[in-house]
Amino acid sequence: MPYDYNYSYNPYGSFQQPRQNTYAFVNGIEGAKSFILQPNQTVLLMDSEQPVCYMKQANGLGQSTLRYFKLTEVNEADIRGNNNIQAVKQDFVSKSEFDELCKKFEKLSKKLEVKKDE
Repeated sequence: MPYDYNYSYNPYGSFQQPRQNTYAFVNGIEGAKSFILQPNQTVLLMDSEQPVCYMKQANGLGQSTLRYFKLTEVNEADIRGNNNIQAVKQDFVSKSEFDELCKKFEKLSKKLEVKKDE
């Protein structure tokens, strides 16, 4: 009489990788610099002393880089109104202002030409 066992056998063994946090809290920039990472790991470090966070990444050799970000509060209208929150405010001139500037430039360049001829 054959025995029928209802389980599978994995010859390589099975293990579950431990869950790693993708963020942690640190005390200041020195805490972020001294935070230890495993190779190929990335973690967001939240500063508990000021509104700053750090993105620390380690390459395959375990060498890490640290990037700095400033946290500022925005409201929902700002997020919905702008596709790019980090858009730089730019000042523009009107066509009439530009034309006026071109005329002034032409006058100055003519004066310089006259002075060269003298």
